[in-house]
Amino acid sequence: MVLLVRALEVSETSRSSEAATYATKLDGSWAIGSVPQGGYSFGLIVEACTQFQLETVHKEPINVTAHFLRATNVGPAEVHVRVQKIGKNFTNLSADLVQGAHIKLTSQLIFGDLTPVAGGIPRTLAPPSPYARRLPLLKHPSAVVRDGMRDIWGFHSRMNWSLDRDILANNDMARQTQTKTEMIGGGGVEWGAWCELSRADDEIKPSSLPFFGDIFHNLPSLLPASEPASQGASDCWFPTVTMTVEFKARLPSSQEYASRTVGLYCGSHFLTDPHGRHNAHVEVWTAPSAIGEGKIEDGWRDKQYCIAVADQMALALPMNLNLRLGSRDISKL
Repeated sequence: MVLLVRALEVSETSRSSEAATYATKLDGSWAIGSVPQGGYSFGLIVEACTQFQLETVHKEPINVTAHFLRATNVGPAEVHVRVQKIGKNFTNLSADLVQGAHIKLTSQLIFGDLTPVAGGIPRTLAPPSPYARRLPLLKHPSAVVRDGMRDIWGFHSRMNWSLDRDILANNDMARQTQTKTEMIGGGGVEWGAWCELSRADDEIKPSSLPFFGDIFHNLPSLLPASEPASQGASDCWFPTVTMTVEFKARLPSSQEYASRTVGLYCGSHFLTDPHGRHNAHVEVWTAPSAIGEGKIEDGWRDKQYCIAVADQMALALPMNLNLRLGSRDISKL
């Protein structure tokens, strides 16, 4: 199996001042069923655009959005990058992931510089401000145990994770507020976990974050059996239709943080027909240590920060559709 950092590699094949083409390969190790995971596929676009921007002042992805036009396939692909605008603070790019004669993903990307601006009015909410968002996971990674991933996730042997059972308990029917005519807000489900690349020679980089932003249990699979909308969820494929990732901060370089571990929190509130369309909001956080390692220190929670947030629209479709689409001969596309 190929490491994630290797599976995200791209190679420039042509370039001009305002466009470039990159060759790559979608690796089957990072597929769900027969189709490469959506966030991983999107990560190849982010990696190509990051390479394109290396020699500019706007080197870092800030906000990226993809529309998934067709299911991707394991095998060779190209990323076509084009400049749309170069401004003082941001560069706007468009990019397509192409296999055969078909555009599989089309995207718009904003690149900039994540370095905080010196001087002026501070525009960052951080602890100890009561308005600052804190790490939503309850337990320190050293105090949890590893859980198994679904076998149909091709990368399950390359990763470790530990589900946050306190967050999952919020989905229990006994804890759900009964719907009343005067109820305001409420509803939906939550999910959380510590998640990490298991190999010491693997690496998390900015183009990995769409992948991590696409790892969670989808809303239908988190509903109790008593909820009619949960029927058949265990046999569903949840393909991403649109995905937006906002990069909040740089990946940590300090030894105070784990290098291959992140915290994940997902909230989903809407599930509608047709096709079981549902939303997911995923937060990707730093981690103070690897799963089952390290020690709990005072103030560890306030030191963690959100690296990225990902929002997506996904569908609930039969898994046999995944197997059929993923098994197509790419040479005939």
